[in-house]
Amino acid sequence: MTVRVGLVGTSWWADIMYFPALVEHPDGRVVAVCGRDEARTAASAERWGIDAWFTDWRRMIDDGGIDAVIVASRNDTHAPITHAAIDAGLHVLCEKPIALNATEADAMAERAAAAGSITMMAFTYRWMPTIRYVKRLLDEGAIGQPFLVDICYLSDYARHHDYLWRFDVELAGSGVLGDLGSHCFDLARWFLGEIDQVGAVTRHVHPRSEQRPDGSPYEHTDDTALVTLQFESGAIGTLRTSAVCWPGPGGGQAISVAIHGTEGTITSLIDWHTVQEVRLSRAGEPESAGVAGPTPVPDELWPGHRHERVADTYFTIFSATDAMARSWVAGIAAGRAVEPDLAVGARIQRLVDAAVESAAAGGVPVRTHVRGHPPG
Repeated sequence: MTVRVGLVGTSWWADIMYFPALVEHPDGRVVAVCGRDEARTAASAERWGIDAWFTDWRRMIDDGGIDAVIVASRNDTHAPITHAAIDAGLHVLCEKPIALNATEADAMAERAAAAGSITMMAFTYRWMPTIRYVKRLLDEGAIGQPFLVDICYLSDYARHHDYLWRFDVELAGSGVLGDLGSHCFDLARWFLGEIDQVGAVTRHVHPRSEQRPDGSPYEHTDDTALVTLQFESGAIGTLRTSAVCWPGPGGGQAISVAIHGTEGTITSLIDWHTVQEVRLSRAGEPESAGVAGPTPVPDELWPGHRHERVADTYFTIFSATDAMARSWVAGIAAGRAVEPDLAVGARIQRLVDAAVESAAAGGVPVRTHVRGHPPG
């Protein structure tokens, strides 16, 4: 079976994440593309050798001859496109955050489950070799029982003063909490299990245009956030994220993880330039790798990935290995579920919503209502 995929979105992200992943995949390929701008969409289709292109996603779903849809468009479009695709019998890969709020997200996940749609959420960091090694070490009990986690994701993409839809409540739902924070929530939950209480303080730090390009006013979202977590296991943690930090020479972004357990500590750093490392320190082992230097990541977690630069690793993974879009297409062809799916995306959206609610209440912790769900 060749899975025929329609892609909604023509941004730079589609060009580096989705088109390359499915150009030569044995189980599927992009056969239709949809974007709001006619000239840009036509150019994207020509660049990637795609015959069918559309400026209306409804027409692509109805007339594109597709089996599956990648939703890589603005946050406010995720729910309507996903519902229409599932109703048409299609499978769905959705960008993060899944929706504007948990009500939308739950409805999407429930409809996908009822229809038997094979779905995927774009939580990209789950496939990074260093992150996968952290998960392996935790599962193997390398540091005993984890009790404290800190995840920090900093970027500089919003340091300019122009309007950005990602900080427009009506179009994005939440700001950095949904955009970068959803990655942090997903990793925290994947590492340590369900989170049943969230507290948050957010800020709109960087001055930005008070109007949309069409001159209309809008409500700003957060660009910086500090979140506290309480896990069902009894562990506690913090998430720190900002889109207006200065991560160092060359700019870009950095994500760090520190997990402390009864028998030791695991730390990880990905700086988007050259550093992608894990350090493991065990109690009673003063000469362990955590002191002497990075702990070598097993070779099988670098299957042909270049890692002189983090960007090389990142894009090789998604264009040439069984990761995210390629894993999803393979799952559709084989008729098997993949993870993380829309159900995971909905659980993460509940955490984002809880953080937004907590911040609005001055940081008062909020229950997340996800008790009993196994981490996916």
